[in-house]
Amino acid sequence: MRNYLINKRKAESQENLNNYRKNIILKFRKNKIYSTIDEMKPNLNKYLLNIKINGDIKKYPEDFIVEEITEDGIVLEHGKDLKDVFKDTQNWNGSFIHFTLEKINWNTMDAIRELAKRTGTKRKNFGFAGTKDKFALTTQRVGCFGIKPEKLEKIKDSIKDIRIRDIQKTNIKLRMGSLWGNRFTIRIRLRDNDKNNVDIEEIANTLKNTKLDYVLNYYGMQRFGTYRPITHVVGKFIYNRDFESAFYTYCGTPINETGKTLEARKLVDEGDFKGALKIYPNSQYYEKKMIRHYLKIGSFKESFKVLPPQLKSMFVNAYQSYLFNEMINKRYEYGFETMDGDILIDGIPTGVLLGSDSELSGGIQGEIEKEIIDRENLDLKAFKIEDFGNFPGARRKLIAKVYDFTYAIDNEGVVLKFKMERGNYATVVLREFIDV
Repeated sequence: MRNYLINKRKAESQENLNNYRKNIILKFRKNKIYSTIDEMKPNLNKYLLNIKINGDIKKYPEDFIVEEITEDGIVLEHGKDLKDVFKDTQNWNGSFIHFTLEKINWNTMDAIRELAKRTGTKRKNFGFAGTKDKFALTTQRVGCFGIKPEKLEKIKDSIKDIRIRDIQKTNIKLRMGSLWGNRFTIRIRLRDNDKNNVDIEEIANTLKNTKLDYVLNYYGMQRFGTYRPITHVVGKFIYNRDFESAFYTYCGTPINETGKTLEARKLVDEGDFKGALKIYPNSQYYEKKMIRHYLKIGSFKESFKVLPPQLKSMFVNAYQSYLFNEMINKRYEYGFETMDGDILIDGIPTGVLLGSDSELSGGIQGEIEKEIIDRENLDLKAFKIEDFGNFPGARRKLIAKVYDFTYAIDNEGVVLKFKMERGNYATVVLREFIDV
C-alpha cells in the first residue's frame, strides 16, 4: 500500500511537472510570436498627397472593380465578351486553354480550386498571371492544361458569382506575371451618417486640379493580410528556419477572428490540433490541411509543403516586401529624385527586394539597404531555404507610375479610375485619399 501511494505521488508530480513545462513552453512561444507581430506592424507610413475623404471603400464588391490588362494591352472589361479578340490558335496541339475568369467576392485561389473540382481535375493544372482581390468584382485570364473546352463550356455559368468567357485554344502556357497590369474603378462612399453634413462642393474644391502621376511604390496591405496581417511574420520565421513558430502563427494566433475560427486558433495555440480540426470552418481550408499533415508526419516544416507553390512562397515574399517598404520610408527623407549610386529602371530609382542574389545600390540608397540588412541581421544567402524554396530577390521602383488617373464626384462620394502596371497596388493610391 505504501509503495502504491509513493508511485501515485510520483506520477502526480511528474504530471504536474509536465504540465508546468508545457505551460512555460506555450507562454514562451506565444510571447515570441505576439512580440514579433507587434514589432512588425505593416509599415506604410508616408504620403505624397494625403487628401483625406471621410468615406469607405468596398461597401459592396461592385465598388471595387479590377480589370486585368494583358501583355498586349487588352483590357478585360467587365461584362464584355472578347471571343473575337482571343481567337483559337491554328494547329492546336490539345494542351492549353486560356479563358477570362470574371468573379465577385471570390479570391483567386478559392475560385481556381472550385473550377478544378467542377472539371474533375487538379488545382495544379490551372495557372494565372496574377492574383486578384476577393471582396471585389474582378476579371483575369486563367490558363489550364488537360481539360477539354467542352467541360469549361458546360460549367461556365454554373458557379454562383463566377463567369467563364472568352475560351481560347492555345499552345502557350500562361505564367505568373504574364500581364501588363490592371485597370481600377473604385468608389469611395460617404458614410451614411455623414452625408447630410458633408459639402460635396467642398470635396470638389479639395480635389480640384488634383494630379496623380506617381505614388510611393509600397507593397499594399493585401501582401501582409488585410484583416490578419501576419503573412510577413510567418515569412520571417521561415527565413529563420523557425518552422514551429511559423506554423503556430499561421494556423493559430487569433487576432481579429470571432466564433469558431477564434476557438479553433486558440486550440491550436494550446497544442490541441485534433480539437481544432473538429471546429475549424471549411473556409480555413489551408490551415486544416497543414494541421492534418502535421498530425500525420510530425514535422512543422513538412506541413507547409501541402500548400500550393504560390501560397507557400507568399510568406517569404511578404517578408521581403516588408523590408522593401522600410526602404521607401527611409528614402522618403531624401526624396526620390535620382541620386549618385542609384540603380534605375525606366529612369526611376529602385530599392532592392532582398534575396539570395541581391546586389546593393551605391550612395545613399546603398546605405539604406545596408542599414536594413544589419538591423535584421540578414545573411542574404540564407534566402535559399533548404527543401522549401529559393528567393533570389529583385529590384523594384521606389515610386510607381499611375496611368490615366481620373475622378468623378456625385452625391454618394467619389469614383477614382486609373491603371497601374503589374506588381503595383491600388491601395497605395487609395491611401492618399482615404484611411485604408
